[in-house]
Amino acid sequence: MESVLMNLPEQLRLDADQALDELSASLGRLNAAVIATTDGFEVASRAGNGLEVSKLAAMACSISALGAMVGQESEVGSHQNVIVEASEGYIVIVDIPHPRYPMILNLVADREEMLGQVLYQAKRTATRLSDLSLAS
Repeated sequence: MESVLMNLPEQLRLDADQALDELSASLGRLNAAVIATTDGFEVASRAGNGLEVSKLAAMACSISALGAMVGQESEVGSHQNVIVEASEGYIVIVDIPHPRYPMILNLVADREEMLGQVLYQAKRTATRLSDLSLAS
């Protein structure tokens, strides 16, 4: 099966890249931001501290899929995001429901960042990218 990445329009890649620039500017304690296809391939990323973007992309997609299954099996509705709270920070994984090219946004933030702000900015970015269905 062919990856979604192969068919992704260049403009959508550029929009994803710009969205990560804006996220990085609004969240000062962001350690990594990755936008990936639903099959786990990187579309755009910003990462520091030696974080492996390809692993983050693949794991975010797997965790998102698990979140979807848990929501379905628990009969609480379709999932919107997955949050992992760890001793040193947060991982926020949000689906980007683009009508033709669904993607996953994965943010890794320092513990000093406000979790609510990280989630708000992640959802805002996901909505913006999902609405960019122009010629994509």
